[in-house]
Amino acid sequence: MVHGATNARNPRLATLVALIALAAGPLLGPALAFGETAGSKPKVGATIFPIYDIARQVAGPIADVVLILPPGASPHTFEPTPAAVRSLTGARAVFVIGHGLDDWAARVARGAGVPRLVRADTDIALRREAGRDGGSVDPHYWLSIRNAEAIARTVAAELEHLAPDRAVDIRGTLAAYLARLEAADREIRRLLDGLPTRRIATFHDAFSYFADAYGLEIAAVFEPYPGREPGPRFVVAFQQKVRATGVRVVFSEPQLSVDAIRPIARDLGVAISVLDPLGGSPGREGYIETMRFNARQVAAALGGRAP
Repeated sequence: MVHGATNARNPRLATLVALIALAAGPLLGPALAFGETAGSKPKVGATIFPIYDIARQVAGPIADVVLILPPGASPHTFEPTPAAVRSLTGARAVFVIGHGLDDWAARVARGAGVPRLVRADTDIALRREAGRDGGSVDPHYWLSIRNAEAIARTVAAELEHLAPDRAVDIRGTLAAYLARLEAADREIRRLLDGLPTRRIATFHDAFSYFADAYGLEIAAVFEPYPGREPGPRFVVAFQQKVRATGVRVVFSEPQLSVDAIRPIARDLGVAISVLDPLGGSPGREGYIETMRFNARQVAAALGGRAP
């Protein structure tokens, strides 16, 4: 920049500018992001659709929220693009899931000059899976509405930090959204109450939080690592578990190819249905709508109440 070059040629001027900035800092308050003006709405990013939708519901008109992962893509296989970096220009923070699911967010944020990553798992009891590498954390914690309430509170706290003059408004939008989440949770519990069986199989290990929240049992998982087809021994073990537990349906995901499981499901005599861990597609334009969709899919597949 021109100013930087001038200051570099004039050390005394550079020192004076630095001293003025240091003295004025406490009076000016938090630094503004590039392109941001005093009184303008803060801009934040979110890595995947569920936290994006939670963030925009809590933010309302108070902040602009940008989604990084395109709908239909999988966070497990996503490769950031220059467009993703550009979309975060001027953002003050990015909400992330963490725990290996969206590690690419750090590169995107760094490229866009975003100063802060905010992990969304505050006050959430995280699952540890012995079958995962090193007994690591299962990162799909948003697939529980109780956990979504905690995510919403984390978002609200960060927005209050970025826009302290709008704290009362942020608390109001948070309270309204928490009420909607609680109503959806009650609806899902009614829908899944009294199922004749509660055992399911899933394409990859994403729905343990959902199963724990609503009393389901995941009897078998086909793909141990998203985007990587299982080896022969794992396929045999999957078939044995399905037969032994009497599972009638395997749930795939719209973000991942299911070509490998179709002939296996046919041989086992089980149906293939769909659960969506992310949403953002037609009919699932919000986090709550996506959770309702998943509950209806389970109820229909297991012979529960009609939606």
